Amino acid sequence: MRTLPKYAAVAAAAAAVLAATAAPATAHGPSSLTLIDEGHVDVFGVAYEDGALDLHVHDDGNDAEHAPSEVLLVVDSEAKTTAPAGYDFLDDGDSDVWILPDTHVEGLLFPGWATEEIAPGDFADDTLTLTVHDAWGDVDLYTVDDLGDPDVLFDSDQGPGSWDVTAGGHGHLNWAFGEAGLYKLTVEAEGVLAATGETVSTGEVDYWFWVEK
Repeated sequence: MRTLPKYAAVAAAAAAVLAATAAPATAHGPSSLTLIDEGHVDVFGVAYEDGALDLHVHDDGNDAEHAPSEVLLVVDSEAKTTAPAGYDFLDDGDSDVWILPDTHVEGLLFPGWATEEIAPGDFADDTLTLTVHDAWGDVDLYTVDDLGDPDVLFDSDQGPGSWDVTAGGHGHLNWAFGEAGLYKLTVEAEGVLAATGETVSTGEVDYWFWVEK
């Protein structure tokens, strides 16, 4: 984890995030950002408390929890690689791609999702849905089966993507970015309450990533 300022490009990206998240009038976004660039992080952390569903970032390595607006997630330049053969959805005409894999790599961010703060029985079928509505730039989220075949959960070229997660669970996926620069992902979590049949949602929440050259 790094605290601003550190690198000029990252500092500039963080300044852009702060400007974009500042609300008008008397309400403002965060005055500073926490940079997280390595280690295990539950990027899509989901909790249900006092009748409200919540999305947050849980930094496992530092045992810290943040609102998504308070964090800039940094994809180190060491994540830069070439699109694997057969993964045509990653190839936008340039074979370079930055991938945070679904297994831990020393020095890289190891991002995942977690519903460990959701009690079994709160939601119908113990299931919630994560939806990525939109993204700045070329972003793909996908898993890979035992045969090496990808299952694309979100492709920014195709529009919104959704997948179900189980209450009390935790998992990882592959995050691919098509170029260096600043990204915003707009995400929502929702589920149907088992007791009432009511659908509850976090609403749309913005996450920010900086991909280093």
